[in-house]
Amino acid sequence: MKKKVKTVRNLLFAATVFNVSILPLVPAVGQTSKMLHDKQIYWAGSKGDLEKGLDQLEKQLHIPISYDKNLVRGKNANTPKQSTTTANDVLSQLLADNGLSYRIVQNNIVVVPAPKPVAENSAQNNIIAGYVKDATSGRVLPHSTLVKLSDNRKTMTDANGYFILQGLKPGTIEILVSYIGYQNQIVELTYPNGGIPINILLEPKDNNLEGITINGIRRGEALALSNMKNADNVRYVLSQEQIERFPDATVAEALQRVPGIAMDYSYGLPRNVVMRGLSQNMGSVTLNGTRLPSTQTNSREIDLNGILSSTVEAIEVNKTFTPDMDADATAGSVNIVSKTPKAGEELFRVNVGGGYNQLLSKANYNLGAVLGKRYEKWGFLADVNYSQTYRGEDRVQVDYDTYEIDGSEHLLMSNLELEGSDLERKNTGLQFELNYYPTNATKLYARSSYNKYFELQTRGTKSYNIGEYSNIGQAADISIGSSGTPRDYNRDIITFSLGGKTAFSNYEVDADATYAKGRYDQPLYYDGYFQQGGLSAAIDNTDPSAPQFLFAGTDHNDPAKYTANSYNRRHQFAHDRDIQLSGNIKRSLSLEGGHTLDLKAGARFRYKEDAHTRNYFQYRLKTGSLTMDDFTSDYNRTSYFGGKYNLSGAIANGYLMEQYYQRNMDLFQPNDNYIRQNTDPDSYEGSENLSAGYFMGKLTTGKLETVLGMRYERTGFQYTGNIVSFDDQGNYQSTQPVDTEAAFAGFFPSLNLKYKLTEQTNIRGALTRTLSRPSYYDLVPWEEIEVRRKRMKKGNPQLDQSTSTNVDLLFEHYLNPIGLLSGGVFYKKINDYIYESIYTQSGGTYDGYAITQTVNGAAADVYGLEIAWQQQFTFLPGFANGFGVFANYTYVKSSFEVPGVESVRRVALPEMRPSVGNFALSYEKYGFSGRLALNFYETFISELAEEEANDLMEKGRTQLDFSASQKINKNFTVFVGLSNITNSQVRFDFGDGRPNDYKYYARWGNIGVKYTIK
Repeated sequence: MKKKVKTVRNLLFAATVFNVSILPLVPAVGQTSKMLHDKQIYWAGSKGDLEKGLDQLEKQLHIPISYDKNLVRGKNANTPKQSTTTANDVLSQLLADNGLSYRIVQNNIVVVPAPKPVAENSAQNNIIAGYVKDATSGRVLPHSTLVKLSDNRKTMTDANGYFILQGLKPGTIEILVSYIGYQNQIVELTYPNGGIPINILLEPKDNNLEGITINGIRRGEALALSNMKNADNVRYVLSQEQIERFPDATVAEALQRVPGIAMDYSYGLPRNVVMRGLSQNMGSVTLNGTRLPSTQTNSREIDLNGILSSTVEAIEVNKTFTPDMDADATAGSVNIVSKTPKAGEELFRVNVGGGYNQLLSKANYNLGAVLGKRYEKWGFLADVNYSQTYRGEDRVQVDYDTYEIDGSEHLLMSNLELEGSDLERKNTGLQFELNYYPTNATKLYARSSYNKYFELQTRGTKSYNIGEYSNIGQAADISIGSSGTPRDYNRDIITFSLGGKTAFSNYEVDADATYAKGRYDQPLYYDGYFQQGGLSAAIDNTDPSAPQFLFAGTDHNDPAKYTANSYNRRHQFAHDRDIQLSGNIKRSLSLEGGHTLDLKAGARFRYKEDAHTRNYFQYRLKTGSLTMDDFTSDYNRTSYFGGKYNLSGAIANGYLMEQYYQRNMDLFQPNDNYIRQNTDPDSYEGSENLSAGYFMGKLTTGKLETVLGMRYERTGFQYTGNIVSFDDQGNYQSTQPVDTEAAFAGFFPSLNLKYKLTEQTNIRGALTRTLSRPSYYDLVPWEEIEVRRKRMKKGNPQLDQSTSTNVDLLFEHYLNPIGLLSGGVFYKKINDYIYESIYTQSGGTYDGYAITQTVNGAAADVYGLEIAWQQQFTFLPGFANGFGVFANYTYVKSSFEVPGVESVRRVALPEMRPSVGNFALSYEKYGFSGRLALNFYETFISELAEEEANDLMEKGRTQLDFSASQKINKNFTVFVGLSNITNSQVRFDFGDGRPNDYKYYARWGNIGVKYTIK
């Protein structure tokens, strides 16, 4: 792993030197084309289709004529035969009878609706609005930059490529328009313009390279880099096109490609995001800027496996905070941008794909369709996606205990568990958006989304428990437990939003109302557990990660020898419901000397209801026991864990146990001790309310942009939990509901600076204060008191939010025509860090009890560096100019004090990966796009123990993936993806190197076809 990390470091350093030495010059700004009134042409007349007439004229003029096909479709072009005349006369004749006109935008003739007399009004009497588009494809260019040359006032297009120029006086203005990967243009605009939206068309820089276009990944990178370049904060963006070039089916999988991001894995796939070494609980996940509710049982986390990557327009990772963003961003925030109808685009796309999982030998498939269109006043988009995939996991877990052999103590294996899991996952993603544009400066929207994530697990488990050792290699009093446990999970998110934005004079106003619900539901959990004991075996520990039991003289796979006298089942569910209201107002001012000041203020209110019900049941037979021979399953994994085990034979069937229980309830009686201990402490309900307000200003003075402001947030909460008591014999005594009500609040200032060394180069700095809230369950007043064992587990309503002071410094250089070279450092001082503590109570009723509780700890320090390089090598000759590279590396260090057995220990924060990186080599040309991608992270602390030797360490891991697509024609594309080519495992060792938990996944892949009309 260290060698791989060193290699990536060297590559990135070489890239820095290389790009600085060959930095291409910025092309000269385009010139406005001459007016055509005096241009003489010979016109032979035209009949029939208007498009053909315009094409005929374009060939004579050798000047591009651009138009929206919806504008001219079905219209006639009947003009009489003429001799020499002017281009203006011909165009006027072609267009006038169809209610059309034209404009000249640089070297393009742009067909537009004929101006209509409009009444001036206070909402629009000084506004020009329009779109910046690709001159070739007509697709909008989000996050373009427009600079008014007379006073250097800068405006950005939004995510739909839309701009509004305000505070205009009658006359002509010059605007410099720029976009990464496109030629700069100076455009003349005249106000008043009759209220007609302007289309500004930009030409790609690399359109003269054979086989290379600005479509596909290059367009996606241009979009993402333009967003990053123009952002007020430190941000990294993945566009839809970039995501599609990796074999990443979910948002979680896509996020692992982002600098500074690591992922927490579940069954071989990324699930929860870890940003700059900090868990998802210390950051936030939002949809279009509004926080999403949780899909977990006790925390604020969202299982990002539940959102298909095919449903999103882009993913923004915000690494620094501005006052108009929620302050719970100590780790950072992930903002998912939903799809929306774009001007000039009629979108219809269908995806059909299939795949294969090697471990389970099962097929996967996915389907998707999106339909969208933007009219003059209306726009809509509907998106449907469905995926059914199979995943598998072979898991080997080894636990240890101290045994006495010949008078001396030895730390030896106490339990070996083999757990095989077959997973069937079904994802459904639905999205609908309806937009209305009453004026050029106003947009109203209604949008909804539904992400349903269903997972069915079929598990077969055998566990070998060792009672004693006669010598190091021989164990006795061995019991074998066997279970077949089907269980399912539903993790769903549904959102509804109504909102709008408008501009008038020098003001911009927006408002949004959102209802969102997150659901976790596990209705199915049937645990058929059987056991046989009294066995002995030799232990072969040649491979410590896969120890072998060598039984002699007995058939330990005989189902008749396994018995059970109880049956367990569960139903667990939780919901997290939010109502959120937000509003913002911005005022733009022009200052002397060409400086500008944007003032912005806003507020947000959120009301949340959160509840969790955990029903764990155990039913014991009143008399006798059951044998497994009537309850066996067909679970069969003969080549388990790479062929080291045979997990088949004598595996119980949980479905059969459930059926037997339902038919014979009178034979069982509930075990109240088990039920109350596993149900009551974990069940709670409550609510939270957030009130937030902010004020900020953005001052632009020459090359320096300063964003400064203050945010205030107050979170009040009320929760009801249970105090559950047991007597000194372990028998259940009582459950007492308890209420709590409290709040925490604070001010969160922020300063973000951006200095433009050149048009392509920024230096950014940020000083911010952020928060992270405790998990829901940590605030609940619950207690589980076990007198017999003198231990207690409890919630902590007295917890305070954790706050952090953050410092960031970043250098970023945007390469021509499309690329990025960046490097930066960051530091976080986290106060009142929240972690789980185990301590001994001193004094009081529970003196001497071992207490497990989440607490606020001492301050923690986190610091590190990030470097990134992505570039398309279009400057290379011939075949080689299709290559590109995508690479990033993050190094993080942290320090935190925790109590130890003998003294306080200073350790790294749990879940913090010290090194994370990606390196991908791509090729895109002649309609082909391929990528070989490497993702890695180094060993880190997963869980802290009281002693360093028992800390749980997740071992470093490297995964290699491949994806490719080939465009067959303008509508059809075929694609293929292969994941985990290296067959990498997820492995956990104890701090002293003992193997603990190893997970094996094999490989999986997909292949399919995409049909698109744009």
